Amino acid sequence: MTEISERYVEQFTTTIETLRRRVIAYYDGIFYLGRKVEKAAERLKEVAEPAAYDARDYVNQSLAENSPLEVIDTETKNSLVEMYLGISVILIGLAGGQLSGAYALTPLIQYVFDTSVVSLILAALPVYIYYSIRKNSSLDDTERRSILFSSTLFFGIFSGYLFGPRMLSLAPTTIFLPPFMFALLFDNGILPTPLVSLNRQSFFIAFASISVFITTFLASIVLGSFSIVISLFNIVHVTGLYIHFQVIMQFVKDKNFLVGESQAIYIGVSILSQFIFTMVLGYNPEATKK
Repeated sequence: MTEISERYVEQFTTTIETLRRRVIAYYDGIFYLGRKVEKAAERLKEVAEPAAYDARDYVNQSLAENSPLEVIDTETKNSLVEMYLGISVILIGLAGGQLSGAYALTPLIQYVFDTSVVSLILAALPVYIYYSIRKNSSLDDTERRSILFSSTLFFGIFSGYLFGPRMLSLAPTTIFLPPFMFALLFDNGILPTPLVSLNRQSFFIAFASISVFITTFLASIVLGSFSIVISLFNIVHVTGLYIHFQVIMQFVKDKNFLVGESQAIYIGVSILSQFIFTMVLGYNPEATKK
């Protein structure tokens, strides 16, 4: 019995010692990983901080430009008008996809895909767009626009299915209006106005007032009631358009202007802002009617 007791005590002591060593090893490993993460964060900060300052200075330099739009040469103006009209067409595809995904295609998507698969598709589509537009240099602008339109359409379908009527509370059918109206006013051919003779800030203030009013009014007709959320979303949208235009004009000056990438950035920021508004302020219009 004494020998058996000694063996049990020895095994117990050995087990405790092993656990102690493993705890110490895990403890040291955690601190080792912590030091590695800290070093990686410091290196990332060293790289990212100057890049962030450069980007901020570039944007500030772009926003400082305040010359009238009428001084922009015809070739550049035509390219920009075409780009923003293309953006409005892509946003129409996004809105159509969201409506289809929320209603018409819901049974089909439920039958074919699981919710987790839909989420993975939504996460993968931006990566696909990036590599198709940014990395594939063999594509021309027309092919890039086709990829961007089709990808945005599918993104709209799956996002409309995933978020349903809550996303439709932002009246996505009117999201194309700001770039469309801006293109018309900027072109000044179909709708001649004296706005293009104003400095840029005055032009965009006037444009924002017109755009937000018309878009919110039409959205109110679609939803059946006025929505402050849509007004805020339209204000954010027009503000983003102003920043986008100013930065694009700086790219034009620096000879770095690319239509496909410029459109992709605009669409991406629009979708991101729509997603944020949907998650924070979105609601189900059908539930409120009941």
